[in-house]
Amino acid sequence: MKSYRYLYGPVPSRRLRRSLGIDLVPHKICTYNCIYCQIGKTTLKTMTRRAYVPSEEILEEVKHFLKEEHLSIDYLSLSGSGEPTLHSQIGSIIEGIKAVTSIPVAVITNGSLLNLEEVRMDLLHADVILPSLDAVSSEVFSKINRPVEELSVEAVMEGLVQFRSIYKSRIWLEILFCKGVNDGEDELLRMKETIARIKPDWIHINTVVRPPSEEWVTPLSQEELEKIKGFFGDKTSIISEFDRHHLHLAEGDIKQMILKILRRRPLSFSDLSKGMGMRKDELDEYLATLLREGMIQSRRIGNSIYFEILNRKDQSF
Repeated sequence: MKSYRYLYGPVPSRRLRRSLGIDLVPHKICTYNCIYCQIGKTTLKTMTRRAYVPSEEILEEVKHFLKEEHLSIDYLSLSGSGEPTLHSQIGSIIEGIKAVTSIPVAVITNGSLLNLEEVRMDLLHADVILPSLDAVSSEVFSKINRPVEELSVEAVMEGLVQFRSIYKSRIWLEILFCKGVNDGEDELLRMKETIARIKPDWIHINTVVRPPSEEWVTPLSQEELEKIKGFFGDKTSIISEFDRHHLHLAEGDIKQMILKILRRRPLSFSDLSKGMGMRKDELDEYLATLLREGMIQSRRIGNSIYFEILNRKDQSF
């Protein structure tokens, strides 16, 4: 398999099944510095939009992958190592992808820049938008998302409302809950009122399932998530595990594929096994080798062991 600079995966996704990730910004350039982020702390917190990476090179890699790799994918997902809407040419990238494939395009965004008309216009041709909204009060917003100074939670909420008014395809709103941070009764009540204004097609609620950037962050229990789901109503689901899909890889590519996936986010043994379509005993041999070679490390969170790339915060394009 060819080594790609801007593509990663396909990776297992709890919402998008087998998703080919497309990175539009270098590692951890974002409008937020979320306490729960699975890919580490923000290296550059900004609202400045520009062509962080060449759109022509991104589209060439997508074309090469679709022509040469012959791997089954369900979505092409613009997300990756930072906030994808910071890329000033995301609109033309979406259009360029859709010109060469019928595979649906998803944009996984924190939603922070939807208050800008140019960003709303850029995303109109995507097949599904997956924005986040973890807080609706200024105090909680500052605590959980730690946004760039000039960004207010009111602007984020209004951007989502305005985008819904013009976007006719699917919006799947995600809310990630951290214990004792954004799960209070008053915040939940205000969230429900805000969701009614946004009118998403679906609400995905989630909690910390991979090692967060701040070690003190803890997840909600399944019972607590079920209670919130009931409070939000019928169009709400707790993000569940994906189905197993088999992925064919040449033996020599497996270690590099594992490293490529873990460079973007930590995964559990089960996640890797499912996403790569490998038997657990086979995968265990590769992980053991990478651990011995000092390429990856393991870390416990809750009852699960997660694997992550060493010095991942130093990785970039």
